[in-house]
Amino acid sequence: MAQGQSGTKTGTKNGTNSAQAQTVRVLFGGDVMLGRNVKECILRHGADYPLQPVAPLMRAPDLTVVNLECAITDSPERWPGAPKAFYFGAPPAAADTLEGAGVDLVSLANNHALDYGVEGLRDTLRLLRSHGIRVAGAGENRAEACSAAILDCRGIRFGMAAFCDHQSDFAAGDGCPGIAYLDLDEEGAALQQLRQALQPLQRAAVDWPILSLHWGPNMVFRPAPRLRRIAHAAIDMGWKILFGHSAHVFQGIEIHRGCPILYAAGDLVDDYYVDPHFRNDHQLLFELELTRTSWRRIELHPLFIAQCRTRPAAGAQADYIVRQMTALCRELGTTVRHEAGRMWVECGDAGA
Repeated sequence: MAQGQSGTKTGTKNGTNSAQAQTVRVLFGGDVMLGRNVKECILRHGADYPLQPVAPLMRAPDLTVVNLECAITDSPERWPGAPKAFYFGAPPAAADTLEGAGVDLVSLANNHALDYGVEGLRDTLRLLRSHGIRVAGAGENRAEACSAAILDCRGIRFGMAAFCDHQSDFAAGDGCPGIAYLDLDEEGAALQQLRQALQPLQRAAVDWPILSLHWGPNMVFRPAPRLRRIAHAAIDMGWKILFGHSAHVFQGIEIHRGCPILYAAGDLVDDYYVDPHFRNDHQLLFELELTRTSWRRIELHPLFIAQCRTRPAAGAQADYIVRQMTALCRELGTTVRHEAGRMWVECGDAGA
């Protein structure tokens, strides 16, 4: 796994020496929900069950990043605020699920990180760290929640800060654990917050600053104009990759000033109701190939979720994902290539 600020990476997950590599592969997966029925499957079938069919794919890149949309805890105490429709709590073995699938870094800036209260969040942080998984977007106070995780990988430095635009009562405070909350209704202040989060990464000579945003409504195929405006502004100020999630379906990729914007990465694993229109059991993994100064391509890996388990999509499932992603990207000026079972975006194919 990639190493943090205190160390340098000596190899990749597949054992390649850093001095021998010219490129780095970074994999982004969407929301990972390991509670409810997924929890029962973990307890019944073992920690590997939810992601085992895609674990080789997830372990192969040099850096694997997801949004963890649940608490990992044994605590039965739910968040004491206003009642919610859904509370997502995974068992401690879920940390093994993530480690077994090669996850290096998670965002906890989302509206389920504190579903089981402050103790649930603290359990989550402790278990992730004990499994060597880095965290951004939540912490013991506002400063910790808003600070970025910095990782060195094959001589390239990555840094990710994470924010969420909903459930304001989860917001970390000066002496209060919680998430990095971003009020997008106050757009000017939100952009200033993103500038402030970027500055430490620039001082740390991070090559690839990554902005993770859990934002926007559920079940929409296209980002709203306001979200596109904020995404463009984030890239303009110096973020190099925008990693969006929360919609529970994938959205198109836009390239702005040469930088990739993943507006919504969809879901990676869950037990959610499958909407016949949105077909949210059809999902994607996004794999970027890049150097210190530029990216080359984004490989898109079709997935299918069934019975709380994710596997590579095939046949009609994969065909639908290819058609849908091709159309959504085209609307954003991005060309998707597909041939011989592969689907990808080349850097040179992106629109202005």
